[in-house]
Amino acid sequence: MIFGCSFVVLNQMPRHDWRRWVFCSPVDNNSVTLPRGSMFFWIQFYYLSKILEFIDTLLIILRRSRSQSLSFLHVYHHTMVPLLCYLGNYTRQSLIHIIVIINASVHVVMYAYYFLCAVGKKPWWKKLVTDCQIIQFILGLMFTYYVVLSLYYRRLLWIWTMMCRYCF
Repeated sequence: MIFGCSFVVLNQMPRHDWRRWVFCSPVDNNSVTLPRGSMFFWIQFYYLSKILEFIDTLLIILRRSRSQSLSFLHVYHHTMVPLLCYLGNYTRQSLIHIIVIINASVHVVMYAYYFLCAVGKKPWWKKLVTDCQIIQFILGLMFTYYVVLSLYYRRLLWIWTMMCRYCF
């Protein structure tokens, strides 16, 4: 997902105006923008992977496995992310490709750490995993607030569009 979505972003990005495009792609955040094309393929692929993670979490809970206890944050994350992905697709958010790349990158770092621990090596960068997750959480919250507010307040979309048009 990281490479696919990043490759699409880099290929579709105009060279002369990359800052505006990365944060405001597609620029028109109205109902005319259809969730189609190679970037939305990777976004849909990501969405489906989050549904699978939710089902996995649900099965662990239903199995009531004592050896595999889940934290509240784990359950909350795997419950909310599919819903937020759906909202991001439904509202055709322009930042969703950034969230996909960040989340997939954090998962690569996290699962690399888990793999090394499973084979008996204790990496020195455990704090890096936690820091990456915290940064991702904060960015995700910012994105979530934007998505939820944009559902109810179209002015916010107008402000974002104006910022993209004039500030970048």
